[in-house]
Amino acid sequence: MQSIVATALNGDNLCHGRISELPGGLLLKVSPIRGASEGDIIRFVQRHTYIPTPPIVASVQGHGRRFLLMKKVKGSTLEKAWMTLSTAERTNVVAQLRSYIAQLRSLRSPHGSAVCGLSGEAVVDCRITSSAPVGPFPNEAAFNDRLADTSTPFKPAAEVAEIRARMRDDHAIVFTHGDIAPRNVIVDGDRVVAVLDWEQAGWFPEHWEWIKAMWCPPDPKPASELWGRAVKGLFARDYRAEWRIDCDLSDGVVGGF
Repeated sequence: MQSIVATALNGDNLCHGRISELPGGLLLKVSPIRGASEGDIIRFVQRHTYIPTPPIVASVQGHGRRFLLMKKVKGSTLEKAWMTLSTAERTNVVAQLRSYIAQLRSLRSPHGSAVCGLSGEAVVDCRITSSAPVGPFPNEAAFNDRLADTSTPFKPAAEVAEIRARMRDDHAIVFTHGDIAPRNVIVDGDRVVAVLDWEQAGWFPEHWEWIKAMWCPPDPKPASELWGRAVKGLFARDYRAEWRIDCDLSDGVVGGF
């Protein structure tokens, strides 16, 4: 393990984590130490749900980095497979993901109304900032205030204030993957065999999973449009109104904020 760690430390940009393929069907993910440990999050999900996740071999931290050693799951990313699937196969994939999201949302937060990481710590979320963890927040109102603050440098203050006034502060707080995107779902045909990248998971307002699912749609445009329609099927409730408000708030926000 020491030799693996030494090799991983030679990487350049670890801002969002870096994955290396190792002999023996193993993958090593190296990430900055920030927010909850992805290894702890995956183990939590494995204990409390039936969601398929990568088998963890070891997770340690040191030298200012976290190291997550996992077994590689055979299959293709949904991003690559999405346009090759039939309508019925895409419907089957969506049904599986809907079940997984429902399982996450059935978990009860031990932190009350706080928007936070797994164990109450700060959260990592690239929609809010790509530079550092944020929070934890005592409630959704404080979380929404931080979202508004993110947009303030890019929009007139009056516009941000008007959008903030339209944002609800009373959503249920649920456990959220935070990056349910086709690139993070591994499929074998129309069977989901793993959901990846749990580092942005935590306790968030119930609509946040929808917003993040729409944040990085697949390319090209036809795939993106199909995914946008599929996202509606992932949830028991319709969060398009919240998504449109977030689009108003995030439009024009660019760069390494």
